[in-house]
Amino acid sequence: MKTGILSLLLCFISLFSYSQEENKVTDARTKKIEATKVQIENTDSDSLRLPLRLKLAGELAYFDGNIAKEIFLDVQKTIKDKGYNSYHYQKLEAQLLYSLSSVSLNLQDTAAALQYANEALDLSREIEYDIIIGRTISNLGNIYSRQMDFEKAKRFHRRALVFHEKAKSGRGQALTLNRIGRIFSKQEKIDSATYYFKKAIEADTAKTLKLQIKGNLASTYANSGKYDLAGKIYRENLKHLDPTEYNIRAHNHSSLAKVYDKQKEHSKANAHIDSAIFYAKKVNALFLIQSAYHTKVGIAYNDQKFSESYEAFLIQNKYKDSLVKESTTKRFANLEFAYQYKREKELSAINLQNESTKKKLYLWLLVITVLAALFLIYFIRKNNKQKLELVANKAKLAEVEKLKTDLALAHRERELKKVVVENSVREEVFNNTIDDIKQVTALEDERERKSALRSISASLLSEKGAKKSSLSLQTYLDEINIDFKILLDQHFSELKPKEKELLCLMKMELSTTEISKLQNNTIAAIKSSRYRIRKKLSLGSEQDIIAFIESKNITL
Repeated sequence: MKTGILSLLLCFISLFSYSQEENKVTDARTKKIEATKVQIENTDSDSLRLPLRLKLAGELAYFDGNIAKEIFLDVQKTIKDKGYNSYHYQKLEAQLLYSLSSVSLNLQDTAAALQYANEALDLSREIEYDIIIGRTISNLGNIYSRQMDFEKAKRFHRRALVFHEKAKSGRGQALTLNRIGRIFSKQEKIDSATYYFKKAIEADTAKTLKLQIKGNLASTYANSGKYDLAGKIYRENLKHLDPTEYNIRAHNHSSLAKVYDKQKEHSKANAHIDSAIFYAKKVNALFLIQSAYHTKVGIAYNDQKFSESYEAFLIQNKYKDSLVKESTTKRFANLEFAYQYKREKELSAINLQNESTKKKLYLWLLVITVLAALFLIYFIRKNNKQKLELVANKAKLAEVEKLKTDLALAHRERELKKVVVENSVREEVFNNTIDDIKQVTALEDERERKSALRSISASLLSEKGAKKSSLSLQTYLDEINIDFKILLDQHFSELKPKEKELLCLMKMELSTTEISKLQNNTIAAIKSSRYRIRKKLSLGSEQDIIAFIESKNITL
């Protein structure tokens, strides 16, 4: 009995000393709040004023979540009414929606918490604000954890970790890992809970957050029956926590009260549960108040203080009724269904767009295939046309060659006829000359006879040149291949007939002297003619003229 009274006395003394310390911290926080208000009053620009108002709401949330929520809503209304839609204001709105979700959850309005979380998630995704995406997804996990849907809560928390890592947010990782650990602790999976709590402590070095996580780790130890270890951690936390960390203090006092109750130290348990209720009421944390009264019912009952237990039970039910309302539960379910429907609709729209894109892609592939087929058909037809043209050209060339051959034969026939005619003429001249000589010899007058003989001599001299030409032509026809003359006519039209005749004689391998006699010309004239031919054919003195001409026949 004396020990219990002494414990209560020590508890009251510590509360008194703590109350003095709390007043100092509260005064400091109040001064900070007042300083923020002065900054807001002295600021003319909304781009500076609105972030300061969010800061003020965050500081007031330690004392009253409802006041903080009103400020958040007023800032949102200002942004909407004034049509602010720049990236700066979009980030600001995403932050305040996330804050509204957190405050609503602390005030046990899970339906509002879900609504604001979904709105924050949509906006932060739209502007790719990774840090708020991670925090909001983690908040959704916390909401479902309160609904006792632990598997869904864990899925949200694990998704949140991806964005915390992307945004390099150590605090975000620590908070989310801590929440996962709490879920495993509620599921009585002690090893998993301990693992995540320890990872959370390593993720962030902030004192308050570490103490909060250590408190959750202590709860895990308490659940596994390690009451001494758990109590030690709770007491250490309460010693090091800032006086105005009301939420965390409420958690630690409530948990420590449960430990003392298990150890049958009911007076200490009762003192700590009263402290938990005191701090929970400081921030109007309805869930914490209801949970603390529920613990008080058990402590008073175990201490056989049944009237006190019944009184606590009635208060607990009053808070429970305010927390669990049919309309709130229905609203939460409707919001969840509406958001899921919205997401499904968005996914359907994306799938529809993908299908449309696929159809367009297939259409383009079909068009490209048709164009490629048409091009291929055109190319094949063009190739076939070119082949037909080539065959036609070859046929025309064969006809030209045939025509050339026919012309060459006709030319040769004309030449032969000419020779025959010339031979006939020479025979006639010869016969006529014999007749003339007979007539001359019959003349008696010497002078007339001499005159007639001179006339016959002149006529014969004339026939001599003709005879030589006739003989040359006869030799050409007899000795020279007709193909060589055709070659000259076909490829060397720039040469004169006399030059072609010279080349034909050269083809016979006759010497310059022999050619000069046949052509009745001087050697110098023959050489000069050969020089002109070389010049026309662009040949040097060392090149063989006949070989050059015959090479043209090879290239045909």
